Amino acid sequence: MSDTHEYIGMPRDEIDTPVLLVDLPALEANIHKLADHFRATGKNLRPHTKSHKTPAIAQLQLAAGAQGITCAKVGEAEAMADAGIQDILIANEVIGRRKIERLMDLASRCDIMVAVDHPQNLQDLDAAAAARGVRPRVLVEVNIGHNRCGVQPAAVVELARAAQAAENLRFCGLMGYEGHVIDLEDKDERDGGCHQCIQRLVDARADIEAAGLPCQICSASGTGDYYISTSFDGITEVQAGSYALMDAAYGRLNLGFDNALTVLTTVTSRPSPEQVITDAGLKSLTPEHGFPPVKNRPDLECHALSEEHGRLKTVAGPCTDLQPGDLLEFIPGHGCTTINLHDRLYAVRDGRLAAIWEVAGRGKVR
Repeated sequence: MSDTHEYIGMPRDEIDTPVLLVDLPALEANIHKLADHFRATGKNLRPHTKSHKTPAIAQLQLAAGAQGITCAKVGEAEAMADAGIQDILIANEVIGRRKIERLMDLASRCDIMVAVDHPQNLQDLDAAAAARGVRPRVLVEVNIGHNRCGVQPAAVVELARAAQAAENLRFCGLMGYEGHVIDLEDKDERDGGCHQCIQRLVDARADIEAAGLPCQICSASGTGDYYISTSFDGITEVQAGSYALMDAAYGRLNLGFDNALTVLTTVTSRPSPEQVITDAGLKSLTPEHGFPPVKNRPDLECHALSEEHGRLKTVAGPCTDLQPGDLLEFIPGHGCTTINLHDRLYAVRDGRLAAIWEVAGRGKVR
């Protein structure tokens, strides 16, 4: 089908497959559930758009009360700025002349903020900002246990002092990420690990404030532990992202959000009563967090994905109610990487296509 708005209102069952669907009532409920929590706790929500990569969803999150958004890459931030979004954090280090030049271009048209964890990068940003005549915001990233990016807590004050002294940058505070514990399925283990990591971040905040440095922003966390971060006085904002659409991996944490994201797929073959083949494979969804469950079909299990085929087997006995041409829905195991395979999201309400949204951040890995 041609992707034009003449198809708005068509029945969901007539949309060509494989296609990425968004259940609008579930999306809206998820957005408002988290917005209500942040209003009640007096904290700021800065949704991470690397999950949905879609300006239309970011606008819904902002309309519900989010103070700004988070992106992973300069390209994602450019896509969001193109849509008119002003308050953007790139929760990553921006390294290299070309990327830094693009960052400064962004600073000329929106209130951009970026993470730093190395003095040379800080100097490069400061020099580029001076040349462009802009003053972007920076957050010092702290390694709070994930052991990916970020300075060690003992080095935070030194780098924060250098950031504060940079004439062409605005030092705003700290950020950290506890990605190694945020999605643990054992709640006690997840909660304990997240408490430990967030405590490291608020301790780092106390250290820089004791050194006479300001800390307007202390940013952390995500969907898996938002309720822990908002219990800390020292945390000002949370970068939750997956909550809006959810996926099977986060769904296993029982956080109270609905799976709003599915891949609609067509049954293309029935090789045997115990096998079902569909048209959604590795080019339509990703399996790194497990093969996708089949929505509302506990009797079917995806056991393999090839490039263009999903291979299902029956859990108990033969399946007799599915024929080629019938439709099924996969719940992606990992929404972030699955969405990155698609150009558009098809938003559905009451069984009909309500909107087609561009995944403008798709492929923006630079």
